[in-house]
Amino acid sequence: METPAPLRLKDALALLEGEAPVSVRYVKANRRTGEAGAFGTLPAARIGRGKKARTATLRAATPAEETALAAAEAAAGIPPPELLPVPNPKNPNHYANATRNLVDTRTGKLVKVHIYLIVAVQGRKVIL
Repeated sequence: METPAPLRLKDALALLEGEAPVSVRYVKANRRTGEAGAFGTLPAARIGRGKKARTATLRAATPAEETALAAAEAAAGIPPPELLPVPNPKNPNHYANATRNLVDTRTGKLVKVHIYLIVAVQGRKVIL
């Protein structure tokens, strides 16, 4: 049996950015806890599109549902959305830190991976 040809990192990232999920094998590393060296595998993953894109696929609420939700929130003492503080999410700087958020398409779980620690994509070894 022949070994598949290696895949350049640039091409591996292009596969991950595509619409079709691909299998990924990577080395886990966490500077905060000092854990590193274990292999992680995602059988069906792709690069995450961010929180807005994940929620954009949800069905919009009907006017009746919006009215019922507003009444329930008012009864529970929850202020309307325009009075809530606007969250200031921290920019992850993926390109400067050489990281990407991979989404496991089977579970929806996000996994942050350093691109230089990706070992294989679609069963093909990743080289620089």
